Amino acid sequence: MIDHETQLKIQAFLDGELAGTEAREIAALIAKDRDAAALHTELKNTRRVLATEQGMQHPESRELFWSKIQRDIERLEPAKPVVEPGPTLWQLLNRLLKPVAAVAAVVVLGTIVFNANMPNGSSDSLVASADMDAITFRDDSNGTTYVWFADSGGDAMQNDVANDQDDTTLE
Repeated sequence: MIDHETQLKIQAFLDGELAGTEAREIAALIAKDRDAAALHTELKNTRRVLATEQGMQHPESRELFWSKIQRDIERLEPAKPVVEPGPTLWQLLNRLLKPVAAVAAVVVLGTIVFNANMPNGSSDSLVASADMDAITFRDDSNGTTYVWFADSGGDAMQNDVANDQDDTTLE
C-alpha cells in the first residue's frame, strides 16, 4: 500500500514537476513496486481520457448536457418515501369522543322527550305478556305506586286484585 505522500510524488512525476534525484527515485519505485506501477498506469490513463474529452465538442450547451445526466441519475435513484406523521393524541381522542358524545346526546334527548310526554307527578305504563296484563300508576305527590293486574282472557284477576285492595284498606 502506498502512502499519500508517495501518491502525490507519483502524480508530480507524471506531470513533469519532479527534477533530478527525486524523479529518478520515483522512476525506480515505479519499476520495482507493483502498487506504484499500477497507480502510475491509472493516472496516465486518466490523464489521456481527460485530454481527449477536452477536445470534444458537444452538440448542446454544457448546462443542457449536465441537466440530462442529472435527470437520468434522479430517474435511476429510487424516490425516498415520504413518511406521514401519525395522528396526534388529540386527534385520536377526537375520533373516539365524537361517537360517544353523539350516543349520549341521543340518550339525553330521548329521556327528555319521554319524560315530557308523561303527566306531571305521575307516570302510567302498560306491561303485557302472553297471559297477563299489568297497568302501573305512580303518584309522586304521595309517593305511592299502584299496579293493576288483569288476565288477558277475563276479569277474574281484576276481581282478586280489587278484593286485595279492599282488604288492605280495611286494616
